[in-house]
Amino acid sequence: MNEFFQQFLSQAKDIWNKMSPNQRFAAIGITILTIIGMIAMLIWAQRPKYEVLYSRLEEDDANSIVMELEAQQVPYRLEQNGTAILLPSKSIPETRLELAGKGLPRTSGVGYEIFDQVNIGVTDFVQKINYRRALEGELTRSIETMRNVDKARVHIVIPEERLFTEDQKKPTASIMLKLKPSAKLEEEQILGVTHLVASSVEGMEPEDITIVDSYGNLLSSIQPTDPMVKLTAHQLELRQRLDDYLARKVQSLLNGMMGQGNTIVRVSAEIDFKKMDQTIRTFDPNNTVVRSEQTEETTTTNQKETLTTGQTSAITNFDINETMEHMVQEAGNVRRLTVAVSVNFRKQTVTSPAGEEVVQRVPRDQLELDNIRSIVQNAIGLDVLRGDEIAISQFDFDTSQVDEERRRLEEAERREFWYSVAQKLLLVISILIFVLFARSLLRSLKILPPKEAAEEGIEAAVPIEEEISVEAQKRAQIQEQVLIFAKEKPANVAKLLKTWMLEEEEGD
Repeated sequence: MNEFFQQFLSQAKDIWNKMSPNQRFAAIGITILTIIGMIAMLIWAQRPKYEVLYSRLEEDDANSIVMELEAQQVPYRLEQNGTAILLPSKSIPETRLELAGKGLPRTSGVGYEIFDQVNIGVTDFVQKINYRRALEGELTRSIETMRNVDKARVHIVIPEERLFTEDQKKPTASIMLKLKPSAKLEEEQILGVTHLVASSVEGMEPEDITIVDSYGNLLSSIQPTDPMVKLTAHQLELRQRLDDYLARKVQSLLNGMMGQGNTIVRVSAEIDFKKMDQTIRTFDPNNTVVRSEQTEETTTTNQKETLTTGQTSAITNFDINETMEHMVQEAGNVRRLTVAVSVNFRKQTVTSPAGEEVVQRVPRDQLELDNIRSIVQNAIGLDVLRGDEIAISQFDFDTSQVDEERRRLEEAERREFWYSVAQKLLLVISILIFVLFARSLLRSLKILPPKEAAEEGIEAAVPIEEEISVEAQKRAQIQEQVLIFAKEKPANVAKLLKTWMLEEEEGD
């Protein structure tokens, strides 16, 4: 290895000595530029990918987080007018843990840590205000941990204590929720938030809590106290669940047959919520059975006439055939189903008068609609005798908005793909440029055979590693001149040879 390195250094030194000043300057400049370009491309290709650390921050929280990142010398970027902070993806988990340990961000408000510092001389009024702030902050933190909730604000009103109980007012609370994009709270989640807050404040009832979203829509509702009203609400919820279940069942089947977005299914179910407990007793007088029979015999004796008379009586008890039927019908039976199915027109490629192929939407034939009707009836279990109905209609759906969203998504994916390809391609091109430049430099310095010589098939007479000495070059030049002189003047050459031969004989 050392010998090879020494040999390489000696060859490089010889090549450097043979180069002219301009060639040396050009080689140094091109080498430096190539190395700088390679380093820049590697840095650009391996630069860290920034992702969102926190978004939609308040100004105070963003300022505190930025100051903490600068103190830790963590690189960051600001976007969305300073409300979003981006960090390298590798450092996000560790940074979040460190910031959470320092209580950042503080958007959720202060909690019970407000009482960690003992302040002497604080009035009772300030203590009550601090208690309410701490309670609101803790409830806000608890609500923000729920799924689909992005941010929350809790406001609690605790009235002053009155002397008489009838004058005492109940505490109330108002909650504003900012949901995540495309998120929605279920009824159970809203009730959970209501009871969470009501259970955290003494004397507060669930009906004293108001919940709204960031758009001002009322999410909570006063819970009915009448049991019949509660039962009606439960029945409506049960009916809605059944409608959604049957609609999803049919929709998934049609999507697999006709493609996504070509059908719309709606189901309406009428449910019988009557609960019946009935006992029916039926008697059949024509079908009797002897249950028991009793016979009595009496004897009478006349003493005067010495006569004896006898009398026999029989009692027979019959049972009538009785049938007892006890029926219990639970609530929730389906009374009637109605199904509405909208079908999109079929796409068909036709040839225009100009000879171009155009995609048009044409109505579907009746046979296909009948097949759809039969499939839906079997899938949902429609009973014509029960009064179930199904309606199938076909329309030309307006899919412009869906197509626009799909086009934007495809463009974003395409841009991301070509960006990644260009990033890798530039790296490969830089490597190829450096290799080609090195080859051309070595060829120009006669370390490698020239490209023209390789194409013409000229082979080097002497190996590249061997060097021709100066004496061998002179000897070759002399031999070439002698050959030329012998061809041009053979008589003079013959005389010269005779003269050399005579001189050699005389010398001997």
